[in-house]
Amino acid sequence: MPRDNPVLDPADEVIWTWADPDRSVLRLNRRPPPRLPIEVFGPNWAKWIEDAAQAACSPVDYVVACLLPAASVAIGNARWAQAWPGWEQPPFLWTASVGESGSGKSPGAKPVLRIIPEIEKRMRADFPDQLRLWKVAEEKAIAEKELWKKDLKEAIAKNGKKPDPPLDPGPRPQAPQFKINDITIESVAISLATSAPKGLMIYRDELAGFLNGMTQYNLAGRQFWLEFYDGDPFTVHRQKYPEPIVVPHNGGAIFGTIQPDRLVSLMKEPDDGLLSRFLWFWPEPIPFDISHAVPNTEWAIEAFDRLRMLELQPGDPPSPLLVPLAADAVSDTKEFAQEMQQEQQVAEGLMKSTLGKARGTALRLSLIIEMLWWAGDKKKMGPPPTKISRKALNGAAQFVSEYALPMAERVFGDAATSQRERNIVRLARWIARERPDEVYVNHLQRSVRLPGLTEAEAIHAAAAELVECGWLRPPPRGNRPGRVKQAYTINQRVWEAIDG
Repeated sequence: MPRDNPVLDPADEVIWTWADPDRSVLRLNRRPPPRLPIEVFGPNWAKWIEDAAQAACSPVDYVVACLLPAASVAIGNARWAQAWPGWEQPPFLWTASVGESGSGKSPGAKPVLRIIPEIEKRMRADFPDQLRLWKVAEEKAIAEKELWKKDLKEAIAKNGKKPDPPLDPGPRPQAPQFKINDITIESVAISLATSAPKGLMIYRDELAGFLNGMTQYNLAGRQFWLEFYDGDPFTVHRQKYPEPIVVPHNGGAIFGTIQPDRLVSLMKEPDDGLLSRFLWFWPEPIPFDISHAVPNTEWAIEAFDRLRMLELQPGDPPSPLLVPLAADAVSDTKEFAQEMQQEQQVAEGLMKSTLGKARGTALRLSLIIEMLWWAGDKKKMGPPPTKISRKALNGAAQFVSEYALPMAERVFGDAATSQRERNIVRLARWIARERPDEVYVNHLQRSVRLPGLTEAEAIHAAAAELVECGWLRPPPRGNRPGRVKQAYTINQRVWEAIDG
């Protein structure tokens, strides 16, 4: 917003007339966040999500951002969605909560993360017995091997029939896992091949570090993680060991949080489909307030436990049970896929890739929604669904079209903003947060050192824009004797605009 025209006093100094400060300078020119259609999760889960969000003083978006990947792993490779023969999708979803520090990203995830330790405890209930039996079998195998060596020597000496070697007890059993923190390729592959055949949930509070480090220890790391989305077989070759790790179903969910500035740098990398695999959650922060809502954690644990008890079909290796779409949902899937295809043809960049995956995302989400309805309804204690209903499919399509895609446009659009625009917003936010009397260029440059604002030229450029927006008055012109301080005076009406 341009300021009023200044006039000059006899000393040739500007007599300033303040304009109304433009509050919109605190935000980049992003799309507003879409409304999350919480109703698609059904009344039971919708209430739990709302209570959890209120208790955490967080937008409901951040609760759902963690709920979806966690639910997808609880279902895991035990059930895959099938649109029709030849098109199957695992349930795994990757999500990211985007926001500035203090926006409620981590608190919003806590209600879901608190469920997982109890689920893992139940998963490991019989593990001590399994480990004990394996140790007995190992000691027996060691004793039998010593006898076998003795008998083999005697047989060789006497040119007799050589005895068969004893049976190997197999690898040491690993404790079942749901969520994993050690995310090297080898550790994840071993877990998927042994203790987590249904899949794993990768959680990183700072997602950028994980994404940037995918190839830190293994140049093939990015490919491993790209295929981690699909649940297909994968073999990891290790230099130190002769035997590779064979993973029957390389699949799992990823959930993390990230700040907008870190996200921008990630989006400058070549598009290989990694970022388009994510569902993004970036709501506006909500005012902090005291809440009396208490989410029913026990109910949520029991619902997750029902999903946890879903098992893979026996076999070598065990395989997912396919859950097909109901007959009346197939045509809706075709219509939705064609709509996404048409939008993809006119899209560009990361949105083009995201639209290409939209139909698969909707199919995965429809299975999760159907299973969440079943698991969360204590009145229906029957067997798990064997079909994905039309209602679940349409709910998933609604979520993708009304929330996931508009949110992706909001997130990806931020990557197109210039460094100059980000500097202006960054300086305005610093002023709003710190509330200084004046803005000193030297102080910003030497002590504060905001990203992008470490050089005097960049600081002056950002401050000049805030002058035009009615936030600042420029330093004196410097035509008087003595050294002139490089400080911008702040319009005191800025505080009224921010607080109002």
